[in-house]
Amino acid sequence: MDGNNHVFMPLKKGLFFSDVKCNTAHVLVNTVDKNKSKYTVKQYSDANKAQFIQNIIAHPNTNDYINY
Repeated sequence: MDGNNHVFMPLKKGLFFSDVKCNTAHVLVNTVDKNKSKYTVKQYSDANKAQFIQNIIAHPNTNDYINY
């Protein structure tokens, strides 16, 4: 690390980005498939079910949802 802070801001549709116009030396790529492969089929299925339920009950924040 070079000691600089990189700020990530959300776009209107929720995707986060960092303005790197002045810093072309770094590229960050993070894919869903790569993250998905870290979990078992059951863990992935359970996460999808949890997200589905969270959407139904009007998107409480994660801490509140866990407490429910």
